[in-house]
Amino acid sequence: MADTQMSPMQLVWRRFIAKRSAKIGMWSALVIFLTGTYAPFIASEIALIWWDENGLQFPAFASLFNRLEYVHRHDLLFNLIALLLPIMVLAGVFLRKKFKLGNMVLSCIGILTAIWIVCQLPLIPGQDRMRALWDNRPLAQEDIGNYTKNPDKVFAIFPIVTHGFEQTYQGANLKAPFTMNEKTSQRFWMGTDVRGRDVLVRMLYGARISLTVGLVATGISLIIGTIFGALSGYFGGWVDLLMQRMVEVMMSFPTFPLVMVVVAMTGRNVFIMMAVIGLTGWAGTARLVRGEFLAQMNRDYVLAGRSMGLPGWRIMFRHVLPNVSAPLLIAATFGIAGSVGAESGLAFIGLGDANAPSWGDLMNQGRQNIKYAWLIYIPGIAIFTIITALNLMGESLREAMDVKS
Repeated sequence: MADTQMSPMQLVWRRFIAKRSAKIGMWSALVIFLTGTYAPFIASEIALIWWDENGLQFPAFASLFNRLEYVHRHDLLFNLIALLLPIMVLAGVFLRKKFKLGNMVLSCIGILTAIWIVCQLPLIPGQDRMRALWDNRPLAQEDIGNYTKNPDKVFAIFPIVTHGFEQTYQGANLKAPFTMNEKTSQRFWMGTDVRGRDVLVRMLYGARISLTVGLVATGISLIIGTIFGALSGYFGGWVDLLMQRMVEVMMSFPTFPLVMVVVAMTGRNVFIMMAVIGLTGWAGTARLVRGEFLAQMNRDYVLAGRSMGLPGWRIMFRHVLPNVSAPLLIAATFGIAGSVGAESGLAFIGLGDANAPSWGDLMNQGRQNIKYAWLIYIPGIAIFTIITALNLMGESLREAMDVKS
Protein backbone atom coordinates (compact mmCIF):
# COMPACT_ATOMS: atom_id res chain seq x y z
CA MET A 1 0.00 0.00 0.00
CA ALA A 2 1.37 3.42 -0.97
CA ASP A 3 2.09 5.94 1.77
CA THR A 4 -0.54 8.31 0.37
CA GLN A 5 -3.23 5.65 0.85
CA MET A 6 -2.34 4.89 4.46
CA SER A 7 -3.89 6.51 7.51
CA PRO A 8 -1.65 8.40 9.99
CA MET A 9 -1.80 5.50 12.48
CA GLN A 10 -0.88 3.01 9.77
CA LEU A 11 2.12 5.15 8.88
CA VAL A 12 3.13 5.29 12.55
CA TRP A 13 2.77 1.52 12.87
CA ARG A 14 4.85 1.00 9.73
CA ARG A 15 7.65 3.21 11.04
CA PHE A 16 7.40 1.58 14.47
CA ILE A 17 7.80 -2.03 13.37
CA ALA A 18 10.61 -1.06 11.02
CA LYS A 19 12.82 -0.28 14.02
CA ARG A 20 14.98 -3.07 15.38
CA SER A 21 14.66 -1.78 18.95
CA ALA A 22 10.86 -1.96 18.67
CA LYS A 23 11.01 -5.57 17.49
CA ILE A 24 13.32 -6.55 20.32
CA GLY A 25 11.09 -4.82 22.86
CA MET A 26 7.85 -6.32 21.49
CA TRP A 27 9.18 -9.87 21.32
CA SER A 28 10.69 -9.66 24.81
CA ALA A 29 7.47 -8.29 26.29
CA LEU A 30 5.40 -10.87 24.43
CA VAL A 31 7.51 -13.77 25.74
CA ILE A 32 7.16 -12.52 29.33
CA PHE A 33 3.41 -12.01 28.88
CA LEU A 34 2.84 -15.49 27.41
CA THR A 35 4.98 -17.29 29.99
CA GLY A 36 3.11 -15.56 32.80
CA THR A 37 -0.28 -16.19 31.20
CA TYR A 38 0.31 -19.88 30.51
CA ALA A 39 2.29 -20.56 33.69
CA PRO A 40 -0.29 -23.13 34.99
CA PHE A 41 0.26 -25.22 31.87
CA ILE A 42 4.05 -24.96 32.11
CA ALA A 43 4.56 -25.57 35.83
CA SER A 44 2.04 -27.17 38.18
CA GLU A 45 1.55 -30.27 40.31
CA ILE A 46 -1.91 -30.81 38.82
CA ALA A 47 -2.28 -33.07 35.79
CA LEU A 48 -3.25 -31.60 32.45
CA ILE A 49 -4.95 -34.86 31.44
CA TRP A 50 -6.09 -37.65 33.78
CA TRP A 51 -7.64 -40.84 32.42
CA ASP A 52 -8.70 -43.63 34.77
CA GLU A 53 -11.66 -45.91 35.35
CA ASN A 54 -13.84 -42.84 35.95
CA GLY A 55 -13.18 -41.51 32.46
CA LEU A 56 -11.23 -38.67 30.88
CA GLN A 57 -10.69 -35.56 33.01
CA PHE A 58 -8.81 -32.26 32.67
CA PRO A 59 -7.89 -31.33 36.27
CA ALA A 60 -5.61 -28.41 35.36
CA PHE A 61 -8.43 -26.65 33.51
CA ALA A 62 -10.82 -27.10 36.43
CA SER A 63 -8.24 -25.79 38.89
CA LEU A 64 -7.99 -22.52 36.97
CA PHE A 65 -11.28 -21.49 38.61
CA ASN A 66 -10.40 -22.75 42.09
CA ARG A 67 -9.64 -20.09 44.66
CA LEU A 68 -7.74 -22.60 46.78
CA GLU A 69 -5.19 -22.87 43.99
CA TYR A 70 -5.19 -19.24 42.80
CA VAL A 71 -5.83 -16.89 45.70
CA HIS A 72 -5.43 -13.51 43.98
CA ARG A 73 -8.04 -12.10 41.65
CA HIS A 74 -5.48 -11.19 39.03
CA ASP A 75 -4.63 -14.90 38.73
CA LEU A 76 -8.23 -15.59 37.72
CA LEU A 77 -7.94 -12.86 35.07
CA PHE A 78 -4.75 -14.35 33.64
CA ASN A 79 -6.33 -17.83 33.67
CA LEU A 80 -9.25 -16.48 31.66
CA ILE A 81 -6.85 -14.81 29.23
CA ALA A 82 -5.06 -18.14 28.79
CA LEU A 83 -8.34 -19.81 27.82
CA LEU A 84 -9.83 -17.01 25.72
CA LEU A 85 -6.73 -15.64 23.99
CA PRO A 86 -6.63 -18.26 21.20
CA ILE A 87 -10.35 -17.70 20.50
CA MET A 88 -9.90 -13.93 20.39
CA VAL A 89 -6.88 -14.16 18.09
CA LEU A 90 -8.76 -16.41 15.66
CA ALA A 91 -11.79 -14.11 15.76
CA GLY A 92 -9.53 -11.15 15.02
CA VAL A 93 -7.96 -12.90 12.04
CA PHE A 94 -11.30 -13.82 10.46
CA LEU A 95 -13.11 -10.57 11.29
CA ARG A 96 -10.30 -8.08 10.59
CA LYS A 97 -11.90 -6.97 7.32
CA LYS A 98 -15.31 -6.31 8.89
CA PHE A 99 -14.31 -4.46 12.06
CA LYS A 100 -11.63 -1.96 12.98
CA LEU A 101 -8.73 -3.19 15.08
CA GLY A 102 -9.45 -0.69 17.87
CA ASN A 103 -13.08 -1.77 18.13
CA MET A 104 -12.11 -5.45 18.24
CA VAL A 105 -9.54 -4.84 21.00
CA LEU A 106 -12.05 -2.87 23.09
CA SER A 107 -14.67 -5.59 22.56
CA CYS A 108 -12.25 -8.30 23.69
CA ILE A 109 -11.33 -6.30 26.80
CA GLY A 110 -15.02 -5.77 27.59
CA ILE A 111 -15.91 -9.45 27.15
CA LEU A 112 -12.92 -10.56 29.24
CA THR A 113 -13.78 -8.12 32.03
CA ALA A 114 -17.43 -9.20 32.05
CA ILE A 115 -16.53 -12.89 32.30
CA TRP A 116 -14.01 -12.12 35.05
CA ILE A 117 -16.71 -10.37 37.08
CA VAL A 118 -19.32 -13.09 36.48
CA CYS A 119 -16.91 -15.80 37.66
CA GLN A 120 -16.76 -14.08 41.07
CA LEU A 121 -20.52 -13.61 41.52
CA PRO A 122 -22.48 -16.17 43.60
CA LEU A 123 -24.63 -17.56 40.79
CA ILE A 124 -24.27 -21.34 41.16
CA PRO A 125 -26.70 -23.09 43.59
CA GLY A 126 -25.02 -25.04 46.37
CA GLN A 127 -26.12 -27.22 49.27
CA ASP A 128 -26.02 -24.39 51.81
CA ARG A 129 -25.57 -21.23 49.76
CA MET A 130 -25.06 -19.77 46.32
CA ARG A 131 -21.44 -19.93 45.29
CA ALA A 132 -19.30 -18.48 42.51
CA LEU A 133 -17.46 -20.43 39.87
CA TRP A 134 -14.25 -19.05 41.38
CA ASP A 135 -14.78 -20.32 44.89
CA ASN A 136 -13.10 -22.43 47.55
CA ARG A 137 -13.56 -26.02 46.44
CA PRO A 138 -11.58 -28.99 47.76
CA LEU A 139 -9.36 -30.52 45.11
CA ALA A 140 -10.22 -34.03 44.00
CA GLN A 141 -7.65 -36.57 45.10
CA GLU A 142 -6.88 -37.53 41.51
CA ASP A 143 -6.00 -33.91 40.75
CA ILE A 144 -2.98 -34.04 43.01
CA GLY A 145 -2.29 -37.76 43.14
CA ASN A 146 0.83 -39.35 41.71
CA TYR A 147 -0.29 -41.43 38.72
CA THR A 148 2.87 -43.57 38.89
CA LYS A 149 1.38 -45.36 41.89
CA ASN A 150 -1.12 -47.07 39.57
CA PRO A 151 0.65 -47.19 36.21
CA ASP A 152 -1.68 -49.87 34.86
CA LYS A 153 -4.91 -48.09 35.75
CA VAL A 154 -4.11 -44.44 35.21
CA PHE A 155 -2.85 -42.42 32.26
CA ALA A 156 -1.84 -38.84 33.02
CA ILE A 157 0.03 -35.98 31.40
CA PHE A 158 1.59 -33.39 33.67
CA PRO A 159 3.12 -29.99 32.87
CA ILE A 160 6.80 -29.76 31.96
CA VAL A 161 7.68 -28.78 35.53
CA THR A 162 5.68 -30.60 38.21
CA HIS A 163 6.28 -28.09 41.00
CA GLY A 164 3.71 -25.71 42.49
CA PHE A 165 4.52 -22.02 42.88
CA GLU A 166 3.48 -22.06 46.56
CA GLN A 167 4.64 -25.61 47.31
CA THR A 168 7.52 -25.95 49.76
CA TYR A 169 9.71 -29.04 49.60
CA GLN A 170 11.21 -30.37 52.81
CA GLY A 171 14.99 -30.25 52.86
CA ALA A 172 15.16 -28.27 49.60
CA ASN A 173 15.96 -24.88 51.08
CA LEU A 174 18.44 -22.83 49.01
CA LYS A 175 19.31 -25.63 46.64
CA ALA A 176 21.57 -24.72 43.73
CA PRO A 177 20.26 -24.72 40.12
CA PHE A 178 19.92 -28.14 38.46
CA THR A 179 19.60 -29.90 41.84
CA MET A 180 17.35 -32.97 41.78
CA ASN A 181 14.17 -32.97 43.85
CA GLU A 182 14.02 -36.41 45.42
CA LYS A 183 10.29 -36.15 46.08
CA THR A 184 9.24 -35.50 42.48
CA SER A 185 12.31 -36.71 40.56
CA GLN A 186 12.33 -33.28 38.88
CA ARG A 187 15.21 -30.84 38.81
CA PHE A 188 15.14 -27.38 40.30
CA TRP A 189 16.38 -25.77 37.10
CA MET A 190 16.87 -22.37 38.74
CA GLY A 191 17.38 -23.56 42.30
CA THR A 192 15.13 -22.93 45.29
CA ASP A 193 14.49 -20.06 47.69
CA VAL A 194 14.82 -19.92 51.47
CA ARG A 195 11.53 -21.79 51.96
CA GLY A 196 12.30 -24.59 49.52
CA ARG A 197 10.14 -23.32 46.64
CA ASP A 198 11.13 -23.70 43.00
CA VAL A 199 12.61 -20.42 41.73
CA LEU A 200 11.73 -21.20 38.09
CA VAL A 201 8.07 -21.62 38.95
CA ARG A 202 8.09 -18.50 41.12
CA MET A 203 9.59 -16.60 38.20
CA LEU A 204 6.85 -17.76 35.83
CA TYR A 205 4.04 -16.72 38.17
CA GLY A 206 5.95 -13.59 39.20
CA ALA A 207 5.54 -12.25 35.67
CA ARG A 208 1.82 -11.96 36.44
CA ILE A 209 2.50 -9.71 39.40
CA SER A 210 4.80 -7.39 37.45
CA LEU A 211 2.42 -7.09 34.50
CA THR A 212 -0.63 -6.55 36.70
CA VAL A 213 1.02 -3.87 38.82
CA GLY A 214 2.39 -2.13 35.73
CA LEU A 215 -0.91 -2.07 33.85
CA VAL A 216 -3.26 -1.28 36.74
CA ALA A 217 -1.08 1.36 38.40
CA THR A 218 -0.40 3.05 35.05
CA GLY A 219 -4.10 2.89 34.17
CA ILE A 220 -5.04 4.63 37.44
CA SER A 221 -2.45 7.38 36.95
CA LEU A 222 -3.49 7.88 33.31
CA ILE A 223 -7.17 8.24 34.18
CA ILE A 224 -6.55 10.75 36.98
CA GLY A 225 -3.87 12.65 35.08
CA THR A 226 -5.93 12.83 31.88
CA ILE A 227 -9.03 14.18 33.63
CA PHE A 228 -7.00 16.63 35.68
CA GLY A 229 -4.95 17.85 32.72
CA ALA A 230 -7.95 18.08 30.40
CA LEU A 231 -9.94 20.24 32.83
CA SER A 232 -6.94 22.43 33.53
CA GLY A 233 -6.04 22.96 29.87
CA TYR A 234 -9.59 23.41 28.61
CA PHE A 235 -10.94 25.93 31.12
CA GLY A 236 -7.71 27.83 31.81
CA GLY A 237 -7.83 30.95 34.00
CA TRP A 238 -8.23 30.49 37.72
CA VAL A 239 -9.16 26.81 37.24
CA ASP A 240 -5.83 26.17 35.53
CA LEU A 241 -3.98 28.19 38.16
CA LEU A 242 -5.53 26.29 41.07
CA MET A 243 -5.16 22.84 39.53
CA GLN A 244 -1.54 23.40 38.52
CA ARG A 245 -0.66 24.39 42.09
CA MET A 246 -2.12 21.04 43.17
CA VAL A 247 -0.03 19.29 40.53
CA GLU A 248 3.08 21.06 41.75
CA VAL A 249 2.33 19.96 45.32
CA MET A 250 2.08 16.34 44.14
CA MET A 251 5.28 16.64 42.13
CA SER A 252 7.13 18.08 45.12
CA PHE A 253 6.80 14.79 47.00
CA PRO A 254 9.39 12.11 46.19
CA THR A 255 7.19 9.36 44.78
CA PHE A 256 9.01 6.24 45.91
CA PRO A 257 9.50 7.28 49.57
CA LEU A 258 5.84 8.34 49.63
CA VAL A 259 4.78 4.94 48.32
CA MET A 260 7.01 3.26 50.92
CA VAL A 261 5.37 5.17 53.77
CA VAL A 262 1.82 4.51 52.59
CA VAL A 263 2.43 0.80 51.97
CA ALA A 264 4.13 0.43 55.35
CA MET A 265 1.12 2.04 57.04
CA THR A 266 -1.68 0.32 55.13
CA GLY A 267 -0.31 -3.19 54.67
CA ARG A 268 1.74 -5.28 52.28
CA ASN A 269 -0.94 -6.06 49.76
CA VAL A 270 -0.35 -6.09 46.02
CA PHE A 271 -3.63 -4.27 45.32
CA ILE A 272 -2.79 -1.53 47.82
CA MET A 273 0.59 -1.19 46.11
CA MET A 274 -1.06 -0.82 42.69
CA ALA A 275 -3.47 1.82 44.00
CA VAL A 276 -0.76 3.80 45.80
CA ILE A 277 1.62 3.78 42.82
CA GLY A 278 -1.21 4.91 40.55
CA LEU A 279 -2.51 7.59 42.93
CA THR A 280 0.94 9.11 43.41
CA GLY A 281 2.14 9.03 39.80
CA TRP A 282 -0.46 11.06 37.92
CA ALA A 283 1.07 14.54 38.18
CA GLY A 284 3.39 14.12 35.20
CA THR A 285 0.53 12.89 33.04
CA ALA A 286 -1.60 15.87 34.09
CA ARG A 287 1.17 18.27 33.04
CA LEU A 288 1.54 16.50 29.70
CA VAL A 289 -2.21 16.51 28.94
CA ARG A 290 -2.56 20.15 29.98
CA GLY A 291 0.16 21.20 27.57
CA GLU A 292 -1.38 19.23 24.72
CA PHE A 293 -4.84 20.70 25.42
CA LEU A 294 -3.47 24.24 25.49
CA ALA A 295 -1.93 23.62 22.07
CA GLN A 296 -5.30 22.43 20.71
CA MET A 297 -7.59 25.08 22.20
CA ASN A 298 -7.24 27.58 19.33
CA ARG A 299 -7.65 25.00 16.56
CA ASP A 300 -10.55 25.45 14.17
CA TYR A 301 -12.35 22.24 15.17
CA VAL A 302 -12.44 23.33 18.83
CA LEU A 303 -13.77 26.77 17.92
CA ALA A 304 -16.34 25.17 15.65
CA GLY A 305 -17.50 22.89 18.45
CA ARG A 306 -17.91 25.80 20.82
CA SER A 307 -19.81 27.86 18.24
CA MET A 308 -22.19 24.92 17.74
CA GLY A 309 -22.95 24.88 21.46
CA LEU A 310 -21.44 21.46 22.16
CA PRO A 311 -20.97 20.75 25.87
CA GLY A 312 -17.46 21.12 27.24
CA TRP A 313 -17.09 17.47 28.21
CA ARG A 314 -17.90 16.41 24.64
CA ILE A 315 -15.33 18.77 23.14
CA MET A 316 -12.71 17.66 25.67
CA PHE A 317 -13.09 13.90 25.55
CA ARG A 318 -14.72 13.29 22.18
CA HIS A 319 -12.78 15.69 19.97
CA VAL A 320 -9.63 17.00 21.69
CA LEU A 321 -8.52 13.90 23.63
CA PRO A 322 -8.17 11.63 20.54
CA ASN A 323 -5.83 14.24 19.05
CA VAL A 324 -3.55 14.14 22.11
CA SER A 325 -3.61 10.35 22.55
CA ALA A 326 -0.20 9.82 20.93
CA PRO A 327 1.83 11.39 23.79
CA LEU A 328 -0.39 9.55 26.28
CA LEU A 329 0.41 6.22 24.64
CA ILE A 330 4.11 6.94 24.87
CA ALA A 331 3.77 8.04 28.50
CA ALA A 332 1.81 4.87 29.30
CA THR A 333 4.61 2.67 27.96
CA PHE A 334 7.21 4.39 30.12
CA GLY A 335 4.75 4.45 33.03
CA ILE A 336 4.30 0.67 32.97
CA ALA A 337 8.08 0.24 33.12
CA GLY A 338 8.27 2.63 36.05
CA SER A 339 5.48 0.84 37.93
CA VAL A 340 7.16 -2.54 37.44
CA GLY A 341 10.37 -1.07 38.84
CA ALA A 342 8.51 0.47 41.79
CA GLU A 343 6.83 -2.81 42.73
CA SER A 344 10.12 -4.70 42.44
CA GLY A 345 11.85 -2.05 44.55
CA LEU A 346 9.23 -2.26 47.29
CA ALA A 347 9.48 -6.05 47.38
CA PHE A 348 13.27 -5.83 47.37
CA ILE A 349 13.30 -3.79 50.59
CA GLY A 350 10.76 -6.10 52.24
CA LEU A 351 7.56 -4.10 51.66
CA GLY A 352 6.11 -6.38 48.97
CA ASP A 353 3.14 -8.72 49.26
CA ALA A 354 4.39 -11.73 51.21
CA ASN A 355 1.70 -13.93 49.61
CA ALA A 356 2.61 -13.05 46.01
CA PRO A 357 5.42 -14.61 43.94
CA SER A 358 7.26 -11.37 43.22
CA TRP A 359 10.59 -11.03 41.43
CA GLY A 360 11.59 -8.33 43.89
CA ASP A 361 10.94 -10.69 46.82
CA LEU A 362 13.36 -13.22 45.32
CA MET A 363 15.99 -10.48 45.07
CA ASN A 364 15.30 -9.58 48.69
CA GLN A 365 16.02 -13.17 49.67
CA GLY A 366 19.24 -13.00 47.66
CA ARG A 367 20.18 -9.77 49.46
CA GLN A 368 19.76 -11.54 52.78
CA ASN A 369 21.63 -14.65 51.55
CA ILE A 370 24.36 -13.13 49.46
CA LYS A 371 26.16 -16.44 48.87
CA TYR A 372 23.25 -17.79 46.81
CA ALA A 373 23.76 -15.70 43.70
CA TRP A 374 20.92 -17.19 41.64
CA LEU A 375 18.39 -15.45 43.90
CA ILE A 376 19.83 -12.12 42.76
CA TYR A 377 20.81 -12.63 39.13
CA ILE A 378 17.79 -14.59 37.87
CA PRO A 379 15.05 -12.16 38.99
CA GLY A 380 17.38 -9.21 38.38
CA ILE A 381 17.80 -10.18 34.73
CA ALA A 382 14.04 -10.64 34.38
CA ILE A 383 13.31 -7.18 35.83
CA PHE A 384 15.98 -5.64 33.62
CA THR A 385 14.54 -7.39 30.56
CA ILE A 386 10.94 -6.28 31.00
CA ILE A 387 11.83 -2.68 31.89
CA THR A 388 14.28 -2.45 28.98
CA ALA A 389 11.72 -3.96 26.59
CA LEU A 390 9.06 -1.43 27.60
CA ASN A 391 11.50 1.47 27.35
CA LEU A 392 12.62 0.32 23.90
CA MET A 393 8.99 0.18 22.78
CA GLY A 394 8.26 3.61 24.23
CA GLU A 395 11.29 5.23 22.63
CA SER A 396 10.59 3.60 19.26
CA LEU A 397 6.97 4.72 19.46
CA ARG A 398 8.05 8.28 20.25
CA GLU A 399 10.36 8.33 17.25
CA ALA A 400 7.69 6.80 14.98
CA MET A 401 5.17 9.49 15.99
CA ASP A 402 7.66 12.31 15.54
CA VAL A 403 7.03 13.69 12.04
CA LYS A 404 10.38 15.50 11.94
CA SER A 405 12.28 12.25 12.53
